[in-house]
This record gives sequence, C-alpha cells and structure tokens, in this order.
Amino acid sequence: MKKFLAVILALSMVFAMVACGSGNNAGDAGNGNTGNGDTGNAGNTGDTGGTGDVSTEDLHFVFVSPLLSHPIWLIAKDGFEAACDELGIQGDWVGPQGISAEEMAQLVDTAVAQGADAIITQGICPATPLENAINEGVKVLLVDSDLTDLEGRLAFLGKDLEKQAQLMYEEVAKVIPEDQKIVMSIQCADLNSQFYVDQNAAVEEVFSQHPGGFELVNTTLSKSDKATGTNEWLNTFNTYPEVNVCMNLAAEAASACVTAADELGITDDLVIVGVDDTEENLDLLREGKILCTSVVSFWNYGYQAAYWLYQNITEGRVPEQVVNDGGTMMVTTENVDEYNDLLKVKVDLPAA
Repeated sequence: MKKFLAVILALSMVFAMVACGSGNNAGDAGNGNTGNGDTGNAGNTGDTGGTGDVSTEDLHFVFVSPLLSHPIWLIAKDGFEAACDELGIQGDWVGPQGISAEEMAQLVDTAVAQGADAIITQGICPATPLENAINEGVKVLLVDSDLTDLEGRLAFLGKDLEKQAQLMYEEVAKVIPEDQKIVMSIQCADLNSQFYVDQNAAVEEVFSQHPGGFELVNTTLSKSDKATGTNEWLNTFNTYPEVNVCMNLAAEAASACVTAADELGITDDLVIVGVDDTEENLDLLREGKILCTSVVSFWNYGYQAAYWLYQNITEGRVPEQVVNDGGTMMVTTENVDEYNDLLKVKVDLPAA
C-alpha cells in the first residue's frame, strides 16, 4: 500500500511540473484578437531598452483606439493585426465605443498593469497615463493626433495638417472661381482635442487667402456619429443657406452632409469635401456627390506603428524625427481606384 501511494505521489508531481511548463506560453502570439481580457504576458515587460535580446514570444503590444468599432479605425486594426501576426507577438485592440478620453486613459493604465511592452494610441488620450507608461519603461507611439508635450514618445505618425489644408484648397479652387466668395461651414468630430482645433485652424488659414474672399460661418460637431452629423448639417443649411463649401473633418461627416443635402435637394449646389477613405466616402466620390477626400494610411497607423515599436525594442532603432507624415494625400475621381496601394508602403526605421 505504501508503494502504491508513493507511485501516485510521484505521478502527481510529474503532471504538476508539466502543467506549470505548458502554462507559460505567453498566449498565441500574433493572433490579432481584440484581447480585452487575455492578459497573457502580465508582468513580462521584456527588455525595452532596445538591446536586441528580447524574445518575440514575450512581447505584448496594445493599441488603444479612440473608437473601438469605427470603420476608419478598423482599417488600423487590420494593419495592427497583420503586423502582430507577421512578427509573432501578442497584440490587443481595445478602445471605447464612443469618444471618451477618460476610458482611453483607463485602458492605458490597464495595459501598463498587464505588462504591455508598447502602446499605440491617439492624442485624444490624456498625457498623464502615457507619461506614467513611459516612466514604467513602456514604449509609446502616437498616431493620427499628437501630444507634442509628451516627452519620451517614440514617434508620432499622422496627417500633415497644413499639407491637407493646402491640398483641399487646390481641389476646391478648381470648381470655385477666383472671383467668387467661399462661404464655408466646418464639421469635425469634437473640439476636446488640440488635433481638431489645429485641423480646423489650418483649413481656415489656407482658405482665407482665396482671392474672391472667404467666410467661415459656423463649426459643428458630429461626435463621430452620422445621425448627429446629419442633424447638424440640416441645421446649418437652414440657418446659413449661403454656404457653398462644406468642409467635413470627421470620417462620417461627409456622408452626413450628403444625406442632409439630398434631403433638401441642394447637393448639386454644394462643394463637399471629406476626410478618410471609408467605403461611404469612396462611393460618394465615385457618384460625384463629394469633390474629394483627404486620406492618410490608417493601415500603417497599425502596421507600420507596430513594426517601428518592434524594431526599436528588439534592435534599438529610432526614427530620424519624432513627428512623421503618414503619407497625406487627396483622393479624387482620378485616383480613387489606385490610391490604396500607395497607402500600404511600409518604411522601416533606420538601422541602429
């Protein structure tokens, strides 16, 4: 009987050792799942100093999106998941359903607590949690909108707002004569982020140089919701019937503008400009209902950003400059079917 118990005890110890060994695999690296609850690598921050001795199986990147399921941000999600899959690292995509700086801050704090090695996020997120992350050794890269006072961020990848405004004016100037006044209304997602303030200001500055005169009659907020944007445009058209240029600086705003204009039967009288290459915007462009849409590579907000962080952590590479244009360009009827390939060109960081 004693021998039988001894054998049972020995087998139990063997099984326990095997179980402990198999539970340390840091998750299925690169699975690209949203991963809101799969912490996997909690506590394994790895060597973030770029010494090159980091095991890729232990790397954990978190993308804190400003909008978890918004169509334009899902392009970034696809790029992020593709990079994580290629690199063999764990990647988590998280974010609020509606714009919320507070929720983004909480998600950054959670990522740090779970041992993330790198965080990609947008400048709507408050600086304080990102500062804390950097102080904890987490690499931080910002996309789409920057936090210029955030010291220690690896890089910013986003739109060149001055270039965007100039490209927009060049397209509008093709259809608005020099001697005709531009009467504009702007719709953006929000004004709680400096990004939106700067984007609006860049447009106003460039268009104010129009020879025939320029007037910005109002600015409305879509709150990243098409229904809200549509109601705001209806109010604008009823209040300011003299508007002839509709500047839409949020992804859903152009389609909201067209919906409102179609309802009032005035679409053909307006010059409608959009941003981002959502399917709705591209369809409206092909239909001739919007003049153009300004784009930057949301794919590379996920794909290139993940590669840059990986190259920094594993090889010590750093960008030549902190602020980087993500490839700002204008999509028109002339290039709508070819532009997309140009937005997926990855640029590696310089060799260390």
